Amino acid sequence: MTDAELEQACEEGFAGASQWAHWTSELYSLGKCLRIWTGYPECFPLFVYSDHGVGLHSHLFPHEIENPARLHLTWNPVKELRNAGADHKRVIQIVHPWISYRRQRGITRTLSPRGTLVFYMHGTDVVQWQGHDSEEYFKQLRELPEELQPVVLCLHMHDIRAGVHKKLRRYGFPIVTAGNTMATDFVDRFYDLIKDFSCATAQTWGSYAAYCVELGVPFFFLGEQPKLMNIADSNLPAGIAPQYWDSYHEELEAEAELLFRVRVDTVTPKQRAFVESLLGFGSKLNRWQVSRLLWREFFRSWRQWHTLPRSVAVALLFRFGLLSKVRGMRNRYKTR
Repeated sequence: MTDAELEQACEEGFAGASQWAHWTSELYSLGKCLRIWTGYPECFPLFVYSDHGVGLHSHLFPHEIENPARLHLTWNPVKELRNAGADHKRVIQIVHPWISYRRQRGITRTLSPRGTLVFYMHGTDVVQWQGHDSEEYFKQLRELPEELQPVVLCLHMHDIRAGVHKKLRRYGFPIVTAGNTMATDFVDRFYDLIKDFSCATAQTWGSYAAYCVELGVPFFFLGEQPKLMNIADSNLPAGIAPQYWDSYHEELEAEAELLFRVRVDTVTPKQRAFVESLLGFGSKLNRWQVSRLLWREFFRSWRQWHTLPRSVAVALLFRFGLLSKVRGMRNRYKTR
């Protein structure tokens, strides 16, 4: 992708018809996937909090505890067990919404995948990685065997908006992105990327590893593990973030290191079992039970129904292909 294409992909996309009650259950197309799987209306807000990635930690961060939602959806089995019976929040494990979506859409790998997709460690305005962009790391990428070429860098929206893609051009690797993380088509863009590659790699664990392995794309660690520097995130301690949050986290990190440090040509049964556990494959809830949970929280949150008329209007405009025209007229009016 050219610089212009990367930047355009990260511009504002369609974020769905409903107002977002909680960002974690909407970001990365999670809300879209939940709605399609359960039949919950696209124009109704989701009054539940959730994990927004596939992490190896199993504790709740402050923002996951302090938000007003009564229900937290997780795919992590340990997170559900650790918070069983908690008064402040009910934590329930479900299958990750992307998995249900992928199955319903019949998304699979291409028959002739090629090359290696590199998930470049991304920062935000409030956290930054250190040691993820050394000359040695890019040298290791260039020296990957011929059967793993070409090597392609995949950048997160935050890094594109920060101009990191322009700095990385000097290394000569093609660069791609799945685009705006708020857009409903993010999940589709992501799968469109990874299904074409022979394998994927990164310096440390991330949600991408779980999604790749579950689809059948071999994943491996390459390079030294970078450190995360907290600049202004109230959910993290100041300075360098801890490598492990607790013994549960340390144990899973060690297991991931054993499973993914050595490159393999195909996903192994142990790798798949590890990933499927983190993705909630052990959940006992079916789509109808999850749908009931969503509807229960909808009716409990009746005081917030004032957003519904606007959401219904947006849904109708989008369905009839008029939303972009209305937004264009509004933007032109604002600039007068």
